[in-house]
Amino acid sequence: MMEEKYEQQERSFELRSEKVRSIVGQIPSSLVRYGTAVIGLVLAVLLAVSYFLPYRKVYSGSAVIPDSTSDRPLHEAAGDSAEVYVFLKFDQNRLTHGTGLKLRLLSGDFEAKGTLLSLSAERDTLGRQEGTVRLALSDLLRLEGHTSDFRLTADDGTLLSHLLPFFP
Repeated sequence: MMEEKYEQQERSFELRSEKVRSIVGQIPSSLVRYGTAVIGLVLAVLLAVSYFLPYRKVYSGSAVIPDSTSDRPLHEAAGDSAEVYVFLKFDQNRLTHGTGLKLRLLSGDFEAKGTLLSLSAERDTLGRQEGTVRLALSDLLRLEGHTSDFRLTADDGTLLSHLLPFFP
């Protein structure tokens, strides 16, 4: 049975023209061989770059920093910074947990930088989450009692782990 298949293939090869037989019997040109190697190398480099490239997710929304005279005073003041309660309302993507993330508060032409220390997973009736932020006292005095925009950046693995979810 195997011999029959081999003979059939040999016969079909014999039916082809001389040009086809010469092309089939040729070794591929160096351009084809090296081109395949270059494409493989480029793909390997792209995979390596995406493995080391961090994937950052940016969250934005509005933040309300209540007055220190409200029912929730400053949590703790130490030196030139203070821990303060804030209410964060996320625009689209909502962060469910996060500590130690850098937070930028933008109010007009003023920008304050702080660190998110804790974030509640629960939302109030207005869709805000309560968090604790460490801010410089000078920035806190300018923002206290106001609503400002915020940006929060979180490192979320590597680009490759988001392109290929099964990859660690």
